[in-house]
Amino acid sequence: MKTTLALGLSLVTLTGGVGCGGDDSSGPLGNVDSLIILQRPKRNDMGDIFQYTSYVPKTPAGANARLVKLEPPTADGTQTTICCDNIPGFENVDISGYDISFDAKQIVFAGKLSANTKYGLFLLTLSDGSVEQIPTDPGRDYNSPIFLPGDKIMFTTNAIVEPGAPQHVDEYERGTTLQLGRIGTDGSGEELGPRNLSHRTFPTLVSDGRVMFTQWDHLGTANAGHLMFANQDMQALREGFGKEGTSPSNSTLKAQEIAPGRFVAIATSRNRTIQAGALLDIRLGEVVTTDGDVTAAEKQTEQNATYKELTPGVPMDMTPSAETVGRYYDAFPLNAKAKPDLVVSWADGPVESGVLGSAGLEANFGVFLLDTANNQRRPILDDPAMWDIFPRPLQTRTAPPVTGSATDTNLGGKTMIGSMDVYKSSLKTFDAGSIYGVRVSEGFSSEEGFPEMFGTTMFEGMATLGVAPVRADGSWLATVPANVPLRVQTIDKFGLASFSEPVWFSGRAGESRVCGGCHESRSETVNINPGVTDAFQIGPTPMYGDVVRENRKSMTDFSRDKIMGVAWNKVLQPMFDAKCISCHNGTPGAANPSYTVTDPMTGTAVTWTFDLRGTQIPAAFAELGGDPAFTASYLSMAGLDMQAIEEGDLMVSGTYKVYLNPEDARGSLAITKLNPPQQFPTQNASVRAFPGAGHMAAVGGPDLTPDEYYALILAADNGVSFYARENNPGLDRY
Repeated sequence: MKTTLALGLSLVTLTGGVGCGGDDSSGPLGNVDSLIILQRPKRNDMGDIFQYTSYVPKTPAGANARLVKLEPPTADGTQTTICCDNIPGFENVDISGYDISFDAKQIVFAGKLSANTKYGLFLLTLSDGSVEQIPTDPGRDYNSPIFLPGDKIMFTTNAIVEPGAPQHVDEYERGTTLQLGRIGTDGSGEELGPRNLSHRTFPTLVSDGRVMFTQWDHLGTANAGHLMFANQDMQALREGFGKEGTSPSNSTLKAQEIAPGRFVAIATSRNRTIQAGALLDIRLGEVVTTDGDVTAAEKQTEQNATYKELTPGVPMDMTPSAETVGRYYDAFPLNAKAKPDLVVSWADGPVESGVLGSAGLEANFGVFLLDTANNQRRPILDDPAMWDIFPRPLQTRTAPPVTGSATDTNLGGKTMIGSMDVYKSSLKTFDAGSIYGVRVSEGFSSEEGFPEMFGTTMFEGMATLGVAPVRADGSWLATVPANVPLRVQTIDKFGLASFSEPVWFSGRAGESRVCGGCHESRSETVNINPGVTDAFQIGPTPMYGDVVRENRKSMTDFSRDKIMGVAWNKVLQPMFDAKCISCHNGTPGAANPSYTVTDPMTGTAVTWTFDLRGTQIPAAFAELGGDPAFTASYLSMAGLDMQAIEEGDLMVSGTYKVYLNPEDARGSLAITKLNPPQQFPTQNASVRAFPGAGHMAAVGGPDLTPDEYYALILAADNGVSFYARENNPGLDRY
């Protein structure tokens, strides 16, 4: 049930900090009668750019967050507070984001009424000032709402789509991640989209009906925010801009459409920048038609994307910005000129949380008209006690078409994934016949009771769901759990990965995520014709973990077709104990090389000797290895936490080697030395991956079983983590 709250519109003239100006009837704002602006009490650090729980109830003078209308949209225009000063219960409200309806008669906003409540969704009717709360889960946050056609609202939320699962937490600040969802404006029909392992945030509606948003991609060394597309039903996720080195910054966010295929967005670092940075003019490929058709080379795709910097000198990393340069929090296009005019939110000074915090200051964002042709800002509104952000013209706009995707009820609530031809790839050339199948893994993070690091390699937790054989024509299909983060790897008959998809993806229940190839060309059109490929005729491979979540929680069968997580001390350590530690026992010598880590500042040095025993690592190496529970065998095979080495300016000398490479079992010293046997389609110990005898045969020791070889390969190809669900040390894990 909705709660209707009365609001008496109050006309307020704010004098502090408002810049000078005058009539703009002939300029870029000439056809704009008024602007809506969000004002929030100033704050410093919000965590990284994906965090959303920053809450400041009031300024020292007692002002809380509010939506104001500036009419006309000039520095001497009249400000009207349209929400929510006079509503009981809103005395300490924070408003984190909003959107204006297509008919410009309503505003939807995300509001937090007190420190003990969550961000919820509210509808403001401009004609009478009434506010209605949209019923949502009071125990979950709902942020960044936007209107969709068909009386729906899209939002980001930490609500959970997968029954019985905790929501993912991000890999650094350990914030509960945001995912996409939608709901009717009357509170009916709430739907939650499929999950990414990290955040999805700042959705914006595009003229073709799709939604663009920023996705945090973190998988091992990958760690950046990229622009993505999705249909309004949160299916058919596609890359937009930023991946594969197409962006000049670590993250791109808060995109707004200038024209079809053209966007303005913030380019910045992932953290310490208070969600602010430089402005990019992004073009996803020029649309040029020939007899009504778009030529392939000119299609709007990430592969054809280009960008121009609109704000010279503004940092795109964590560097503090110079005086008079500052950083931009948000930009909204007023026209589609070659050098567009924008209404922006901008703050002067360093706009870097560390510098500001040391000085006891906060960034002061104000609203300006930016002439990008001349790099000139004209002040519109700047209240020194508030952040003045998200300026938007109060105008009607044309609603785009409703976009959706087919849902296959025959999938029984699962997602189908696959490729028409796995050999088609924009990232790698495969030898014909070299791929046996595609291995699929599920990702998870510390939300399930784990410590902050799964290992020294910065990879998240993974559980292998199964292997789908590649058919004679290069096609493959599999059914997998819906709404969970997935990654795929092409593997050969030895189980060794030849290519690892560098990001997570996911699909809704009943969704088919079938692509042209293994990261195929982004500019080619691929027509999916069910029944044509061998994989469609044979049918998808059901993955072992596709039944219920209980089957993915903690397996005890570690054979080739059953193993999911490689719990280091449960899966690999028994193998080391039985077959390796008679030689590799930490005694310095040819079988056990040593290295030394030295702190040049203090002269302190510690030495490590190769050791495959399951003993706990010394405290000094726990600091360098990430977790006191890691064993000698893990540190010997996986190596040190190199981030800790770099941050401490430490020196490593002696024979330092990493024996298991993350995502690269094929190139790992331990794997090449052991020389694993054939795994697929059947295990065959007489056929080996590399020329010559393996290490165990050379030393006359008992050979590893094929299942043990495969577990060691999985440990490498899935990131060389110590922890899996099977050895989760946390309590109340699920």
